[in-house]
Amino acid sequence: MYHQPIHTKFPFMINSTAQNQLEKPSVFLPLVRSLQNIPDNRRDQGKRFELAYILSLVLLGLVKGKTSIESCVEFGLARKKWFSRWFDVSHGVPNPTTVSRALAITPPQDVISIVSSFSSKMNGFVSETGVSIDGKTIKAISELKNGIHHFISLFSHTTCKILDQEGVVCKENEIVATPRLLTRQYLPGTMITGDALLTQKKITKAVRKGMGDYLLVVKSNHPYLQNVFEATFADRFTKTKEQIFRETRKTRSIMTTISLTKSLDLDDLQSQGWCDLALVGKLHRQGTRTTKRAKTNIDETIYFITSREGLTPEQAYSFLRNHWHIENKLHWQKDITWKEDRQRARVGHTPSILSYLRSFALQCIRTKHCSVTRAIESFTEKPRTYFDLLRQLQLV
Repeated sequence: MYHQPIHTKFPFMINSTAQNQLEKPSVFLPLVRSLQNIPDNRRDQGKRFELAYILSLVLLGLVKGKTSIESCVEFGLARKKWFSRWFDVSHGVPNPTTVSRALAITPPQDVISIVSSFSSKMNGFVSETGVSIDGKTIKAISELKNGIHHFISLFSHTTCKILDQEGVVCKENEIVATPRLLTRQYLPGTMITGDALLTQKKITKAVRKGMGDYLLVVKSNHPYLQNVFEATFADRFTKTKEQIFRETRKTRSIMTTISLTKSLDLDDLQSQGWCDLALVGKLHRQGTRTTKRAKTNIDETIYFITSREGLTPEQAYSFLRNHWHIENKLHWQKDITWKEDRQRARVGHTPSILSYLRSFALQCIRTKHCSVTRAIESFTEKPRTYFDLLRQLQLV
């Protein structure tokens, strides 16, 4: 089903500002209906279930806490009458093989585009302060020589939302796939953070092309830069901005020192291809970390580069710290809650779509609940809580 774009229905809105176009409309279709705009690449012969039905079955099952296609199908069998409100269920519920085959030939970007557009309309205009880029491998299918089992995600520091995802094709790595992800993004004024692997000249150009700023870590994978920065910060005549942060918890006691300098000859580095390099920084972390087994001493130094000229040491510390939200609040949560590392769906685009829908399901639950695990437990004990969440987020 095709729905006419809003600007063709209301011509007077064409000249409105970008922010007004992103504001939440008063009425729009729920997500299960919006999924009908995704093109279905299956042959008409023998097709009994529309693609929107299959995607809704998987998504709503994941939000319920189901971990696999099989468990999502079981959820659909138990809620067949409920699904009949939106879809034709005269043929019953699709079996796991049908679901997997339908997802396998559906381009992931078609799903991501519709879901992201729906999320933007629902939440209105949101200016992202910082976003993280990092990759994750599904271990259960990592031995595959063909197909995609590693995915790069773009994750918000502040809203903890999944903004986009890109699959890493076999025989390439994150360095090649990340520019593809960034070419689809327009994030003016947003700080994009990445680990040392992504400290690449092509990536800095892709970030700046999208009007964003970058903050990337420099380690031994760039020995020339590391040696230059070590000599710069070791020179007592180098003028730096320095700030000290003390962090004390039950399991750790760490003192972190952040230093920034602009005295380095940045023009020379820019001529080498580091796009719009503005500041060079150093982070020194020293303290102890206590676990149940041992007490570990920490003494580490890392360097970083950024394109934001007015960055302060406090802001740099915040961005470097918040970068790991993508590990703690996305990747780890997907492994614990949905057991992503154990999933063996491997045909075509099926792993890509399932990985993204898990991220979106996590985003939906976290919108209304602090603890994802407790929320899913409450969905079983009090089904009304689950249906209320779906209605509040206008998924149904």
